[in-house]
Amino acid sequence: MPIANTGRLAIWNDCATDYQAEFETWYQTEHLGERLSVPGFRRGRRYEAIDPHAGYFTYYETDNPDVLTSSTYLQRVNNPTLMTAHVMREAFTDVSRTVCQATISIGSKRDAFATNLQLSRLPEWDDLLKWAEAK
Repeated sequence: MPIANTGRLAIWNDCATDYQAEFETWYQTEHLGERLSVPGFRRGRRYEAIDPHAGYFTYYETDNPDVLTSSTYLQRVNNPTLMTAHVMREAFTDVSRTVCQATISIGSKRDAFATNLQLSRLPEWDDLLKWAEAK
């Protein structure tokens, strides 16, 4: 299936226990809106792990991966608000961030659940497609 918006920013993180409320307020009232105001950002979703010790997965769709190196985006990343700097310094733990290019999309983008895979080796493409279609 063709993909209109091919850029992806995927972030996995935990949050320090004492900062859960601040993290939630920051994300809902400042961060998500700020990111979605960057030209080329189309959608943002954040998922909380079922396991309370596993943290969060945040997923942004952009027009293409180049949006994530655009001058507007880099200006925001390199000049965080006071609240963003505070939350990043105090609340965020075990952060993994990656920029991706989507090449295939299977299923709905409006679900309440997301599945993430960490692979020790890249499987054969056909095997991965069969697995995804079976889910």
